[in-house]
Amino acid sequence: MVLVKPQHSSVIYITLLFAILLMLMPLPDTLRYARPEWVAITLIYWAMALPQRVSIGVAWFTGLVMDVVTGGILGIHAFAYALVIYLVGRLHLQIRQYPLWQQAFTILSLVSLVHFIVMLSAPISFSWNHWLTVLTSTLVWPLVYAVLRKIRRSFQVS
Repeated sequence: MVLVKPQHSSVIYITLLFAILLMLMPLPDTLRYARPEWVAITLIYWAMALPQRVSIGVAWFTGLVMDVVTGGILGIHAFAYALVIYLVGRLHLQIRQYPLWQQAFTILSLVSLVHFIVMLSAPISFSWNHWLTVLTSTLVWPLVYAVLRKIRRSFQVS
């Protein structure tokens, strides 16, 4: 039996940190609702590509970090990310076989789930503007997929 040592696992955590920073980057009020859910789609990519390395625990910890840095209710992002990554872990073999446009629709449903859970915890009035995040996350998925795939192959993350 040959043991393969995981290579460059720090790349995964650096991309997650970068996604968190993108979520914290200030935007003008007109673009506030159009910010993609960078952390969720980054977690989804890594859970799809390397399910043995990025699982519910990583999603939970990343969610707790998001809760702390955004000042939200502790555990909301953690629960939402863990639930979505559980679903991705169960379906990753199927999702990886989909063409990119079908993956984007899968991202639409997964990010909608994250956004719905987070919105339930916030006492805000309902507005369609709040769902713009889901649409922009779906639209940027092909770019995020291509960039993270290039990073994974360049650094030979396995």
